[in-house]
Amino acid sequence: MAEDQLRGNLLFGPFELSSRERVLRRDGVALPLGSRALDILIYLAARPGEVIAKQELIDHVWPDVTVEEGSIRVHVAAIRKALGDGQFGNRYIANIKGRGYSFVGTMVSLGGVAESGNAGSPHQGRLPVRPITMIGREMVVREVCDKLRHDRFVTLLGPGGIGKTTIALAVGRAAAEAFGSEIYFVDLESLTDPNHVAAAVATSLGLALKSKDPGQELLDLIRSRKLLVILDSCEHVIEAVASLAEQLYQQTEEIHVLTTSRELLKVEGEHCCRVLPLDFPLDGSEQTANAVLRYPAVQLFVRRAATRAGSVALSNKEAPFVAEICRKLDGIPSAIELAAGQAAALGLKNTADLLVSRLELLKLSHRTAVARHRTLKATLDWSYDLLSDAERIVFRRLAPFVGHFTLDGARSVAGEPGVGAEEIFDAVAGLVEKSLIATRIDAAQAQYRLPNTTRAYALAKLEEHAEVDMVLGRHAEYLAGHLETLREALSALPGSERAAVYSDQINNVRAALEWSFGPHGDAETAGRLAAASTKVFLELSLLIECQAWAERAMASLGRPHRGSRRAMEISASIPLALMHTEADDQRVRTAFANALEIAIEQADIAYELRILSGLFMFSHWIMDIRGATDIAVRSKELALRTGDHDDMALAEAMLAASEHLLGNHLAAQLHCESGLRHLASGPRTRMEPYLFHYTSFLLVGMARSLLYRGLLDQSLDYARRAREEGKRSGSPATFCRSLALVLPVFLTMADLRQSDQYIGELSELSVAHSLMPYRAIATGLKGQWLLLQDNRIEAIQLLKRALEELHVQRHEMLNMDFTCDLAAALVDLGEHDEAVTLTVNAIAQQQRAGKFPHMPALFGMKGLILASRSAEDHFDAEESLLSAIDWAKRQSAALFELTAATDLAQLLLKQDRLPEAYEYLSASLDRMPAGISFPARNRAVQMLGQLQSGTDDVG
Repeated sequence: MAEDQLRGNLLFGPFELSSRERVLRRDGVALPLGSRALDILIYLAARPGEVIAKQELIDHVWPDVTVEEGSIRVHVAAIRKALGDGQFGNRYIANIKGRGYSFVGTMVSLGGVAESGNAGSPHQGRLPVRPITMIGREMVVREVCDKLRHDRFVTLLGPGGIGKTTIALAVGRAAAEAFGSEIYFVDLESLTDPNHVAAAVATSLGLALKSKDPGQELLDLIRSRKLLVILDSCEHVIEAVASLAEQLYQQTEEIHVLTTSRELLKVEGEHCCRVLPLDFPLDGSEQTANAVLRYPAVQLFVRRAATRAGSVALSNKEAPFVAEICRKLDGIPSAIELAAGQAAALGLKNTADLLVSRLELLKLSHRTAVARHRTLKATLDWSYDLLSDAERIVFRRLAPFVGHFTLDGARSVAGEPGVGAEEIFDAVAGLVEKSLIATRIDAAQAQYRLPNTTRAYALAKLEEHAEVDMVLGRHAEYLAGHLETLREALSALPGSERAAVYSDQINNVRAALEWSFGPHGDAETAGRLAAASTKVFLELSLLIECQAWAERAMASLGRPHRGSRRAMEISASIPLALMHTEADDQRVRTAFANALEIAIEQADIAYELRILSGLFMFSHWIMDIRGATDIAVRSKELALRTGDHDDMALAEAMLAASEHLLGNHLAAQLHCESGLRHLASGPRTRMEPYLFHYTSFLLVGMARSLLYRGLLDQSLDYARRAREEGKRSGSPATFCRSLALVLPVFLTMADLRQSDQYIGELSELSVAHSLMPYRAIATGLKGQWLLLQDNRIEAIQLLKRALEELHVQRHEMLNMDFTCDLAAALVDLGEHDEAVTLTVNAIAQQQRAGKFPHMPALFGMKGLILASRSAEDHFDAEESLLSAIDWAKRQSAALFELTAATDLAQLLLKQDRLPEAYEYLSASLDRMPAGISFPARNRAVQMLGQLQSGTDDVG
């Protein structure tokens, strides 16, 4: 009996099916369902994923009665009505045409035995049992499995139909052994109330929540377990999912979370894996059956067509049609499956013919809008027929523009030799009047755009006239020249305005690069365009994209051009992108060395300085003191040769940062002041180089130098200016750096509101632009922020995670700040041995590398730990605190001297050595510059008052 096969109660969606009680419940409420309908449902649910023939169902439900097939349909309809089958995307009972019925819902047994269509696969019980077709995703599955193992929290990100769910299920099966079958798939697609997210997860785990705080109850129930939770289709309840996922990540140690979403959850711990389209045959590649079947998009098409048509034998004659379909569908799995369904009914050639027009492709991609697209096509046909010959030519030749274009762009791409610009302009005006082109009037000049559907129609006309490569070639040549002109024209604009202009061009740049490096592209245009576009990608912090195009361009350059100016421009962008995305510092250094070699060969001092500034920043990040100092000195020598104020400001910024690394804060401040004077000496001659935006860097340097010297009011002023300058730069990397370096000023002031706001900005920006080091810094800063509120447990978790990530990325700019705070938090929890080991190791590491700015804080922290550990350590504690004071005096670091002197006074007070305590603390306060109050100063003043009272009593 099927009922015997169904052990325990079965959960699927909001439903619970009990074979023993013979009842179907929704959210605990029994549903009215007839006896025969229950028999059918229980029988189907006992064999999930299997197709049960109608006659077999009849024989089971009516063993002694002869009934018509219509009886089955009536009862299945009743089941579907009770389940809401088909509503809001829910699907539980599938009708397999000509074969029977199948239970296809996602389910788990409350009895502890997961239901599966494959009895030999015990680890897949809590995953959906419906068959999965996964093609071309093996590498992605391995990548996600690796990320889950190391990072615990991964989001599969991509548009609808890209295949996120399929990949997630494959990951679940691949990871089954590692989790000992503790894998739970939660389909959130049918969920309408975000308050039920935690309950949906609990249901999949076979748990029933009773608390008014279901999220916390769920955490309490599963906190100690090791399992993988897959949350599918999160976008419509994303806030609730984000909150729960973050809790699962932060408050547990062995729970791994995999989510699929059309947008990032944007919470702590999330690692993004973007799902890309399937590979498909490029236009012009080999079109034989064997050749195209190597591509995953074609494989998916053929398999899906076969499931509908019975079989598909792809011949060499038909292969080009399949390749064309997959190419026009851009490798999107859902669109390919839809096209395969049409091919099963209409044949490959007819389906390919339907996609000759990209307008038909749009119709195929958006199923609910077919009628509207047909009407639009008819309207466009009518409009096109009414155009003059000149207007038709211009209309179809404007098709390569993705987004806005100007009249100059239209003339360059759509014109013909001997045809005047006025004729092109008149044609554009005519197209505007006939509503085929949209306009946007800016302050400088009018801009035009073909709406997407209109552009699809124009592209089809371009193909009909065999002008595709000719016009796309013109488009690429125009973009190369346009970007070269923009570089000079935008040099005087603020970074945010430059970024806005480049954002307008990015889609055009991508399209032109795709054609230029494609099978029909032109090598000369490709190299020129690649060199001109590096500025666009860097300004917009599209670092991975920049690196990919630049490396592709360098690989395509012939040997005679390897040392050319074009090669210099392209190669210079590679290390600037790599240093944000590559953990292998040797690879980054090699890329810098290659770029420098070409710049020196070209005798281009401006580019040499640009590359040196990037190499300096990298050396600064990894705390390579000697390397950074050598680069700063070399840059100053080059700047003196040019005599340019911008070059001098750049060199002074490097020297300031170098002095900071050496702990010479007064010298660092003087270099910053010199650099700012150079910037104010005259008009700017060039754009600030990407990455080393020296205006913001000089302001940051002033903020930090003044902070260490105890001038908090001035430091706050420069910190605010640095943040605004970083934001104004238009560069996410520059803005992130500014935020990361000035946030300690606000934390020192214990300004919780402002600090929290800026940490949030840093976290969101670093995630959005894949700036991994800054994401780790944001994590550590959040830990410091939590410490200010005495939330030590969570703070320790974040600080440790930040230090681990920064170590992996070799980004050690702020790691000592986090080390000191981590040690302080450990002391508060009584973990003195761990704290002192952490601090002693950090001191040794700093001394070996010659990294001195953190020495006062580290020795001060060591003294504080020893002073609080035991009375036997008081002598060593005093020595460490005296060392901290000595280091601080040598560095003009009055803030650190005051902190260490206060801790020393506290220690001496315990030993009844009040006069000595008073002497140290009063001397430190005397050396502290006058200014606004802040927690460290207030604590010192209060301690001094206590000591004064004590010494008076003794007197």
